[in-house]
Amino acid sequence: MPDGIVIDRTSNTIHISRTYSAGVDRAWWAWTDPEAISLWWGPQGWAATVYEMDVRPGGRWRFQIAPVDGSAAAVRGVATYNVVIARAELAYDDAFADEAWQPEGKDSFPTTVTFAAAGTGCTVDVAASFPNEAALQRAVERQMADGYAEAFDRLGSVLDTQNNPAEGENTMSTLTSADGTAIAYEQTGSGPAIIVVSNVAEDRTSVAGLVTALAEDFTVISFDRRGRGASGDPQPYEPAREIDDISALIDVLGGRAALTSGSGGCGLALDAASALGNKVSGLYLYEPPFIVDSSRPPVPADYVEHLEALVAAGKRSEASEYFMTEVVGVPAEYLPMMKADPSWEQMAAYAHTYAYDGRIWRGLQNGTPLPADRWAIDAPIAVAVGGNGEAFMRTGAEALAEILPNVTVLTLADHDHGAFWSAPEPVAEQARNFLLG
Repeated sequence: MPDGIVIDRTSNTIHISRTYSAGVDRAWWAWTDPEAISLWWGPQGWAATVYEMDVRPGGRWRFQIAPVDGSAAAVRGVATYNVVIARAELAYDDAFADEAWQPEGKDSFPTTVTFAAAGTGCTVDVAASFPNEAALQRAVERQMADGYAEAFDRLGSVLDTQNNPAEGENTMSTLTSADGTAIAYEQTGSGPAIIVVSNVAEDRTSVAGLVTALAEDFTVISFDRRGRGASGDPQPYEPAREIDDISALIDVLGGRAALTSGSGGCGLALDAASALGNKVSGLYLYEPPFIVDSSRPPVPADYVEHLEALVAAGKRSEASEYFMTEVVGVPAEYLPMMKADPSWEQMAAYAHTYAYDGRIWRGLQNGTPLPADRWAIDAPIAVAVGGNGEAFMRTGAEALAEILPNVTVLTLADHDHGAFWSAPEPVAEQARNFLLG
């Protein structure tokens, strides 16, 4: 039997234990992120596909493992989480499944995974229990113990790779938000804390330039918002859960941080600052696209529902086209050029998040004054507009200053709406000057 594995026939349990040089956070990420676990789950020479991974009590994990060379039939499994204690314990009922994801036979095996610090590394312990000796024997005959041993070897390789990045490269971590969702993030730099909130249809890589510029003076976190990158996406979507995610990220930074965002991400940043109170030390927002008068046509009243219908029908590229033309206001003749850019493919992949942000922005882009009772924020807020930007952006910034007490409207000379991404140095300098004085 491979080292670290014990088959206990007195309790009908398979025990697996392995100690790694990576810390608990990294191991937890590897067990709870669908992209991460697909890198190592299963024996050597097998590939894993995760169809669902909802890491919360009552949530399901559906996966398939199959030999890369096609030498054996694929194996499907379905598990239901019972206990989720972030960075400490996962407990789930596991079962082999058929093509319809129904458990095969009557056998299921409760599995508990625990994570414990071991020096600078961690120890991962797994206990898989079986209802009787016959069920245990069937698992042994399916070589489950050997498969676990090989999977744990593969896990070690993944953890080593993730734990020892190239020189100067940021490393990804994960945390578990209040509802059990895994949120992927990167932390870099030193100094006062700030979190960069990405825009619609983007993951954390989109703000990498600004993160680098801010890291000269701040401890910076960038993260994958729900439904993007390596973060989870439980349904139904609820904007308040994104505020929980930001609250958890602030806790990583010591309990207090500034927030910054550009364009569509500004709505979430404002809602988070209002909900989290003293946990938010300040905001720097670049061109939030408020539409508060007739200086720009309002967005279609039913655009969120229309986007959801397009995505549900698998028309992700069409959803991106609709958002760009009907919501952002991009002239249709620009679309062929946009679609030829590699970024269009990512936008289409994240098309479902247009509706997510649309729910956050309800009532803020319909050509009427901003609601006076939506936000209560005492922290200082800078709302920057590009000197070459559209007039309605400045109108919206000034409208926010009319309803909140500590808003300063700034101008980023010689720049337009894209500066948050294409001109990170002057944006970071302006944010630095405002937030640090």
